[in-house]
Order: sequence, then C-alpha cells, then structure tokens
Amino acid sequence: MNSKSLTCCVVFLLYTNLFSSTSTSSPIHINSTTSILNVTNLPHSLSQSLEDFALKTLTNQHHSGSLYRAILPNNLSGIEVSIVRLTGKSLWNAGARFSNVLIPARSVSVPPARRVAIVYQNLGNWSNHWYTVPGYRLITSVLGFRVLDVSDQDDVKEISLKMKNPVEILFRELWDEKMLSRVSCVSFKAQNEDKEAASVSRMILPGVCYGSSHGDYSVIEPLEKDKNKKKVVVLWRTWWWLWMVGLVLGFGLLWFLGFVCTMGLRILSRKKIQVMMEREANDGEVFERRWVGGSKMPSATVTRTLPESESGFENVSHG
Repeated sequence: MNSKSLTCCVVFLLYTNLFSSTSTSSPIHINSTTSILNVTNLPHSLSQSLEDFALKTLTNQHHSGSLYRAILPNNLSGIEVSIVRLTGKSLWNAGARFSNVLIPARSVSVPPARRVAIVYQNLGNWSNHWYTVPGYRLITSVLGFRVLDVSDQDDVKEISLKMKNPVEILFRELWDEKMLSRVSCVSFKAQNEDKEAASVSRMILPGVCYGSSHGDYSVIEPLEKDKNKKKVVVLWRTWWWLWMVGLVLGFGLLWFLGFVCTMGLRILSRKKIQVMMEREANDGEVFERRWVGGSKMPSATVTRTLPESESGFENVSHG
C-alpha cells in the first residue's frame, strides 16, 4: 500500500470517527431565525474571481500553514482576500485560526480532502453594495470564508466543512456590551441564483458571531423604523403638551375677554344712565343764574302760595 492510499484511509477513518462522535455529542444550538429574503448576494462570477486571485497567490508560495494576502486589481480596491493551505490532518488536530475566522479543531472537509485551502474575504466598502437585508442595515464589513479542495491543482473545487463546534467570526471593532441589545449577527447562504438565505442570530458576546458552516457573515441593526417610532412618540407628546398649553391659554384668554366685556358693559351702562339723567335735567325747569359775590348761582323765581280759608271762601279784600 502506497503513501497516498494510506493517507486516504486515515482521512476516511477520521471522517467516520467524526460522524460517530458528533452523533453522541450534544448538538450546537444557535438562537437564530432563518428566512429566505430577496437579498442582493455576491455574484458567483465575482466570488470565483476572488478565489482565482487567491489561488494564484498560493501557487507562488509553498509553505502550508502560512497566511498569504492576494493581490487584487484596482477595480476591486477595498476588498481584502487572503488564503492559507492546510492538510486534512492539521485541520482536524488544530483547526484554522487565521484572519478574523476561527475554525475549531475536530473539523473535517466534506468530502474528505488531503489538502485544503481556506480563502478569507473581507468585502470592506463593497459590503453594502452586494448585501442588503430588508429592514436592517449592515454596521460592519462582510467577512466570509470558502474551503477549497486543492489536493489536485488541476481540479480545484469548493467543498464544505463538518464541525463539532461552531466557527467564530470576530468583528474586532465591536466591543461595547451596550450594543448587544440592538445588534444581531447575520449569515448568508446561497440558495439559488436569485435568492439568498439570511440567518439572523442573537449576538451573545460583543464582536463575536457564530456559524455552522462556511459562508459570509456580518452584523446588522434595525433600520430607522424604531427610531421613527420614538420620534413619533416624542412628537405626539410635544403636540400633547402644546395642546394642553393652548387649552389653558385659550381658557385664560376667554376669561380675560369675558372680564373686559363685562367691565365694558358696566361702563357703558353707567354712561347711559348719566346721559339719561342729563337729558332729564335738560328737559326740566331752567333756572336763571345770578351773580352772588364772585360766583354765578342758579336762581328760581319766588312763588308764594296764597292761603286758603278752611271754609272754602276766598277772602275778598275790601277797598
């Protein structure tokens, strides 16, 4: 038996051992909700091009276990791609802890491969261009990784990983625990050419997302909908206070106007009475005025009432 056949047998035994061990161990529970969304996903052609650039870098390097950064053309500036080559045994024993993706130990490729290459992608400022989640916005770059079977350089193909523990994706710029209540992790899995499955899960530790397979990951937060609701509540409260103030001011203004009208009516009534009294005085007897000392005083003609006898006869004066 040659060394190639022996290596294949060892990998196969490790693969079967993994299945038996994972069947008895407790499954990985990630609190997530998966839904098929009309998500703009990374075109297969671009993803393939990034892998090709990474593989070209790998052909010029012969050291396994070293991370190499791919050189991209100017029209892809802002995207970072790196690649590392590992053996199946190394991946099983130690996993892969490169870049911002931590693949745990006891991981094996499916189907088994003697040599694997892991391509890491950081879409940078292209993240929002290729990935959009309805109702959310990305607050970090999209980080992803792909696993390639490079056992045969002439037949490189993408494969998957079977892992006992979840893979960790680190977003080092997120460290504040206060944001845990409003942000979520999201992973993207291609379903077909038009749709992509976005799996949203709760962030447990600041800046750490967990995944069960290769793909693209990011951190999202709800759009301004909640903020708009808060603005509506604040606006409603403001209008409510303004309405109350306006109501109080309105009642105060009505009371003031009523008071002014009442006082005005009283003044008009008094003036009317005064005018009427003056008219009655003018329509009555007119007194003559005479000077008494240095003042002009009213003077009335003295009229003496003649005495009448009790008998009813007038007294006739006799001459």
